[in-house]
Order: sequence, then C-alpha cells, then structure tokens
Amino acid sequence: MQIPAHFPAEPVDIWKYFHAINQIPRPSRQEEKFREYIVAEAAILKLKTHVDEVGNVIVYVPGTVGYEDHETVIIQNHMDMVTDATPDRKINFSLDPIITIREGDWIKADRTTLGADNGIGCAAAMALMNDASIAHPPLELLFTIDEETGLKGAWGVDAKLLKGKKMINLDTEEWGSLYIGCAGGIDYEFKKAANMVSSKIEGSVVKITAGGFLGGHSGVDIHEQRGNAIKFLMDWISSLDPDSYEIIEWRGGKAHNIIPRDAFAILKIKDQSAVEKAGAELGLRWKSFMPENDRQFTASVEKSHMDGSEVVAPDEAAKLLSFLLAFPHGAHAYDLPSEKELVALSNNLAITLLVRGQFYLQSSLRFFDRGECIGLENQVVSLARGFGIEFSKNGEYPSWKPVRENKLLDLVALKYQTLFEKKAKITAIHAGLECGILRDKIGPIDAVSFGPTIMGAHSPQERVLVPTVATFWQLLKEVLKAL
Repeated sequence: MQIPAHFPAEPVDIWKYFHAINQIPRPSRQEEKFREYIVAEAAILKLKTHVDEVGNVIVYVPGTVGYEDHETVIIQNHMDMVTDATPDRKINFSLDPIITIREGDWIKADRTTLGADNGIGCAAAMALMNDASIAHPPLELLFTIDEETGLKGAWGVDAKLLKGKKMINLDTEEWGSLYIGCAGGIDYEFKKAANMVSSKIEGSVVKITAGGFLGGHSGVDIHEQRGNAIKFLMDWISSLDPDSYEIIEWRGGKAHNIIPRDAFAILKIKDQSAVEKAGAELGLRWKSFMPENDRQFTASVEKSHMDGSEVVAPDEAAKLLSFLLAFPHGAHAYDLPSEKELVALSNNLAITLLVRGQFYLQSSLRFFDRGECIGLENQVVSLARGFGIEFSKNGEYPSWKPVRENKLLDLVALKYQTLFEKKAKITAIHAGLECGILRDKIGPIDAVSFGPTIMGAHSPQERVLVPTVATFWQLLKEVLKAL
C-alpha cells in the first residue's frame, strides 16, 4: 500500500503500516478486521500466530541470527482506538477509514480521533516482524482487544502462551519519558427512573447545547482542568428560574475515558432570551478561569421540533440536576514524590443521559493507590444513596505500581542517554495501561513503556509529532539489539 504524500518517508515501515491500519475500522469491540490483517501479514512472512478465545493475537517472531537463544521479549499494544468526531464531521467508525492530514510536524485526522493511540505502537510492532535486518531476540508481539472500554483483552490473555519475562509496552504518548507505572481504574454506573408528566407551562421547546470544549483523555489530560460540557450544561440549567422551564431530556459525553466535549438538553421554556442571556453570562464566568486553550466553547439555543407535551416531573428533575452538580469531577490528589505534575487520584464525570424518564450516569475513577481511592468511592456512593439512585461498580483493573529495580528499565534508560545525550524522565502515567493486568497474569516481569509524542488523544485534536516517531523507532531498535 502506497504511503500518502503528506506522510514522512522514514521510518518507512511504520508509516506504511500506520496508513494501512487507518484504512481498517477498529473501534473497541470491533477489531476483527484488524486482527485478520495482522494474521494475514504474519502468514505472508511465514510467522506463527495464535488467536486466543477473546480475540487477542500473538505473533511469534524468531530471533535473528546470533540471537536465537536469547531471552524472549514481549512487545505489547492494543488494537482498538477511541472513536470521536466533531459534530460537523459525518463518519461511520465501523465502516469508514480515518482520513489523515499534515500540519507542519504533526500528523492528525480530519476532525476525528487519529488512532495514533495505539496505532503507532501497533505499526512499530508490525514493522519489527517485517524487517529482517533488525537485530533482535525472539519476540512475542501481543496485540490485545478492547483496551479502551474495558481492558477485556488484557484480562483474557492466557499467560501460558507467553514465554517472555521482559515486556516493552508501546502505548505511551510523551517522547522522552520512560513509564514504569500507570493508574488503575474503576467505572461506576448510576441509574434512576423518573416520572414523565404533562407539561404545565406555556412556551416553546428548545435545544440548549454546551459544545466545542477541548475534552481529551480522562487520564492524561485531567490535570489541565479542562471544561466538562456536562458540568457546564447543568450549571446553565440550574441558573434559570425554576418556574421558567421544564426538562424533556438531556444527553452528554461519549465514553468513560473522554472528558465530555459536548452536551445538550431539550427544555420547555417560557422565555428564550432569558435562557440565551444565562448561557452567555455563564460562558463569560467560565472563560474567566478556564485554561486559555479551552475557551472556544459555545452555549447555543435553538428551536426544537421535539414534542413538549410530556416533561420530566419537575421535583425529580431538580434532584437529578442537583446530583450532577454535586458529583465530583477532575483531579483529587497528586503524586507528591513525582518529579513532574502527576495526578494520583481522579474522577471523570463521563456520560449522562436523561431520556424518556430514564436517567443514566457513567463515571471513571483512576488511582495509583487503591486505598486512597476508597474515600472517593465512598463519596460518589454516598451521593447516590442520598439521592435514591441505583449504582453498580464495573470494570475494575489494577494499577501498575512503579518498580525502579528493573534491569530492562536500566537498559532502556542507558540507550536513551547514549543515543540522545540526555537523560530520559522515569515516571508513571495517570492513564491506564495493560501492564498492571499482564504483570499480575504472567508473574514477575521487567516492564517499561515508551512511545512518540501524541497530543490530544481521545479527542478530534489527536495528533502525533512526526520527528519523535523516528527517534522512538531508533530507541526501540537499539534496545532490542542490546537484548
């Protein structure tokens, strides 16, 4: 497959595979076409593969000449990508390819997520199996499914299929940093049925929208205090005279790991100008303290054709509104010993729906220390109980606690310093990597994660910094040569 003209010429195999990967739809839980592509490429190269019961792929790559008897190394990535687009971009992520563009030193997508998270890592792994000139020990290229929505692939890995006791994960996004730890996480869901009643006010039906927030990755970007569109929407509604409106429905957020960029509500209102004025005033207030790069959001009001004869019972709607206003969002604690700004505990108020009287909320808690998270859990659970809302805990996964006594880390750090004449940052990431789960399943292994610079992951602003892909590839090859 020909590389697009706007792609860099080198490293040729990484860009070739990244382009090919972006032609293949791969939302979470829909990785089958990408899996088939990996298996087909491995078959052409006469490499043994194994597809396990949940759909993970392992490609077994023999060591090159002189490395045949060296210790096996696991190279790990996930196949799925977060799918999000701006409201004006029409795309079916289950069918359509990702269209890429170049802006200076950045490759990005046309108003959608790019899939560099974790597509660049997958492309690098495929480049390793394709280039026989790269010196390396035996490799087990592990491609997992469903990392972004529940880490189902990592949970389903059969450790008996892996011999490696050293693992390199290629799913981090800050070139120059070597990651030896990541956050664990828990998803909570909240549900409640509300009565629908006949509307009592005379007025019009409108759609109010909080849109254009920067959003981003709920782990990597949570410390930047970016705006949460759901919080803005609830703040807006609560600022209205309670007797001037009735709620028909609301919707906000895309996924548990995305800071909500857009949210809207359908209201029956008496005075549209009052709603517009309240949105404008709230926008000015928020922009007075929001990060400078997240002040482009809008608060709009437009007529809706939705039937306004039935609304959520006002007393019940008020309680749900209060629940969301009180619900925690953002960073809650920082890792004090860290040399960089590193969140240790956070909560993302991710998705809310109030449709035909059915209320739903999903939130995502992240932590380094499981014990520290208990207090935040108690807070959200107590809120739910106080407001009479059902709740359930889903999808808990462990943190990867940093281990600095790590021979693989020592080697990677040494190679980085030798190649680039400066020290790498050795740190952890508040996002969830699969390393914690895999280390628990495989047993004691040395693990490290690194990758090129990717900004705006989990949002339509996602982009990868071109020069760092070449240096990332250089480091990976040198590490494997030394192993």
